[in-house]
Amino acid sequence: MGRFPDLDADEHRLPEGMQRVGYDADTECYTFRDAAGKFFESARGSRYGDLRPATSAVPQATHDTPPEDIEQRNQAIDQSNREAVRAMLPFALLVFVFLLVVLRVVNGGFGFWGGSDMSLAGHAAAQADICHAGSRRLQVEKGDTCWAIAEGCSLTVDELLRIRGNDEVNCDELPVGQGICVPR
Repeated sequence: MGRFPDLDADEHRLPEGMQRVGYDADTECYTFRDAAGKFFESARGSRYGDLRPATSAVPQATHDTPPEDIEQRNQAIDQSNREAVRAMLPFALLVFVFLLVVLRVVNGGFGFWGGSDMSLAGHAAAQADICHAGSRRLQVEKGDTCWAIAEGCSLTVDELLRIRGNDEVNCDELPVGQGICVPR
């Protein structure tokens, strides 16, 4: 902290009527305005010191700015915002599609990814309709195999698979909850 911290404010360092109005981080220059409304810039990297007339117009709206200029600036900002949104749309679309795929896989899967298009309850109801009048539906439990089910019904595995309604039964991948038609 300096010896006179109360004298480090702009009003103590700048000439009468001069005030700091901006800073450009790209050029590292401060912008000042005098009482007459003229703009000045500081040296690069220096907050105070020698001030020179500003080389570019300062794009700040003042109370003296005509409404047409303000409207043009607002239209330019709106156009810039639309262009930014348009640039983000492909990314947003990818995120949306990704989330849709994740939700679809979590809630039931796709048929070509090994899942089923219907839930186990829906599959069981459809399986019950498929079994013919002389058979009943048996629900696969954990540890069941086609051989064990066929043996329990005094059938061979081939005879079990030939029963109407067992067309889609895959003995290599027998999921728990799947229905198999067996003789009454």
